[in-house]
Amino acid sequence: MRALGRRHRPGAQGGPRPGPVRPVEIVLPTEPGTTYVVKQVRRSWPEKQDSVAVDPAGGKVTDVLRFADYPVLAKLTRYGIDLHTGILFGLANQIALAALALALIFLIVWGCRMWWQRRPTRDRALSFGRPIPRGAWRQVPLPVLIPLILAVGAVGWAVPLPGITLVAFLAVDLALGVIARRRA
Repeated sequence: MRALGRRHRPGAQGGPRPGPVRPVEIVLPTEPGTTYVVKQVRRSWPEKQDSVAVDPAGGKVTDVLRFADYPVLAKLTRYGIDLHTGILFGLANQIALAALALALIFLIVWGCRMWWQRRPTRDRALSFGRPIPRGAWRQVPLPVLIPLILAVGAVGWAVPLPGITLVAFLAVDLALGVIARRRA
């Protein structure tokens, strides 16, 4: 498909015209007998992603594809991609994503620093702090622990890859705890 070199802005000279909200992209037909495709290209909100097919011979609209007609999963995918790339809410979304990235970098560096301070050394006097003892979860109050477990489970179900790695980590930690308990 070829697209026209510039975007058409309907109503730019003569006021508003009926049809798609501007700006639009017009894709030329690739073969004789096929249609032009006129698509909305505004990326600020996914609901402005309608497109129409126009017969070049008579200028008649032959097909319409509206965002409202998309299946629910396709809409959610579009919203997710636009949120993830910082398009959905504009500058506020981009600032939030930058803050999230900085927080993630901070947590990674902080975690490495904590490990470095508590790493095994020959002289334990040089290490900083003690690791949290096994079984510390048993001291967390149930009104805090149950919603936390449910939230972690929901996130693990919604985003399976981190959920799988979390379950694997917990299984290894549980196995190491059982082995340590048997040795003691």
